[in-house]
Amino acid sequence: MLYETEEILQREYSYAVASDLMSNVMLETADDSLLITSLVNPQVIRASEMMNITCIIITCGKTATETMIELARNRNIALVEAADTTFTVCGKLHSMGLREGPVSFESLHVTSIHLDTERCIGCIHCVRTCPTEAIRIRSWKAVISPERCIECGMCVKVCPRHATRPMIDTLDCLEGYDYKIAIPASAIFGQFKGVKSRNHLLTALKKVGFDEVYEEAIGAEMISYATRKLLEKGERPLPLISSGCPSVLKLIQIRFPNLLEHVLDYRTPAEVTAALARKEAEAKHPDKKIGIFFIAPCTAKISFIKESDEVLESDIDKMVAISEVYKQVLSNLKNLADSEVEDLERAGVMGLRWTNTGGEALALHTDKFIAVDGIDEIMDIFEQVEDEKLQGIEFIEADACKGGCCGGSLTVENSYSARTNLKVVIDEAKETYGDRILNIAGSEGELARNRELRYRPVLQLDEDLNVSLKKMEEMGRIVSTLPGVDCSVCGAPTCKAFAEDIVRGLITERACIILNRTRGR
Repeated sequence: MLYETEEILQREYSYAVASDLMSNVMLETADDSLLITSLVNPQVIRASEMMNITCIIITCGKTATETMIELARNRNIALVEAADTTFTVCGKLHSMGLREGPVSFESLHVTSIHLDTERCIGCIHCVRTCPTEAIRIRSWKAVISPERCIECGMCVKVCPRHATRPMIDTLDCLEGYDYKIAIPASAIFGQFKGVKSRNHLLTALKKVGFDEVYEEAIGAEMISYATRKLLEKGERPLPLISSGCPSVLKLIQIRFPNLLEHVLDYRTPAEVTAALARKEAEAKHPDKKIGIFFIAPCTAKISFIKESDEVLESDIDKMVAISEVYKQVLSNLKNLADSEVEDLERAGVMGLRWTNTGGEALALHTDKFIAVDGIDEIMDIFEQVEDEKLQGIEFIEADACKGGCCGGSLTVENSYSARTNLKVVIDEAKETYGDRILNIAGSEGELARNRELRYRPVLQLDEDLNVSLKKMEEMGRIVSTLPGVDCSVCGAPTCKAFAEDIVRGLITERACIILNRTRGR
């Protein structure tokens, strides 16, 4: 033991968790559990503290760093060094009566991505592109694992046969409501060239069949102002991470659970705006069935109102893609007389900027921020945060789509052209309102997410710790026999993913054609 107190020496433990992946440690374990790991970095201490683990056994003869020791001492977490391997330590403790800690797994995951098996020919474009390895090829058809899918829409973008498509609502669903409210994503302003004004576009959208229009930028403005005040208070661990992109939130839940405490506790701008719109509509029309329709730029915006473990209740009733309303809005714009234009705009520059990467961060009055787009780049930044290599940063704005929401998979215009079109709208708003804030939430409760984000242990090999350890060792053995070329011919994105599928019992080694060739099969 690296240091000791009487209280530490008197502790008793009944359960243990063994892993070198801190994401696998972030499970609901009993308070009297200890952690067995060969990992030596400060994140081990932080993850243990979050899960109420009060003893860490460092295996394989590894030596704890001075930073680890200091952090553990300050948090009253015991540190023990052992020369034995993790497997041997687990065996010894198990023989002494220690058992796997009780673990709970979240379920009921859904995905907004639909696969058309008739169109799919089993090419590997989607498999190679998926950032969370949620897609496999089975019997010459792609298969999507809902619990791993983060709804980023990359598979929709790269499929050459359009076999993957989002499950969205059509405009026919308007007929089911008496009073219809549209909430267009700000990305819609980048889809049309030469629009006379923002009110022209909002009026053209209203004429599609809506009774009222509320801009998504209203909620964005409220969140930006609240985030600015939160940074000024300095009460949250830095860097703060934006909660605006549902795909990024799911990525954190699956791959970076240690960063959950950094994520803002706010809902998406669309949700905030929808709550405001419903409240006002119900006050004016208490006898009508009100329907709120979000005009979405991407697949990620769809799933958060359908997935039970993300949002308990949503004020948004239906999701309609920007591409679905595009032609009708364009037609209405061409036939719209200036005398018909209504004064519908309610948001200022701060909210409209959210559409472009960096727009949210610019509203915070700090230059200590990082604005990153694209899943690969986001993962690189998050890894730096976990490894404490990113210093002096107060805020991270992360957008799954390249170019922000303008690059969403449900938009029409090229993202670069869209940004040019959007600039005209932003410049118009700046000339009219300057930097004034037009929308401020009455309380934090109006912005707060109605359920905390929690770690999704979807990468866990088995609920039983002993079985999981055996599968990990078997994975290592299998990977060592594979060619390591990550060709994806087997249907998995990498050789490591292929080995994981084997130990899960989803496929056999015979699926590797290179291995078959070397073995003379």
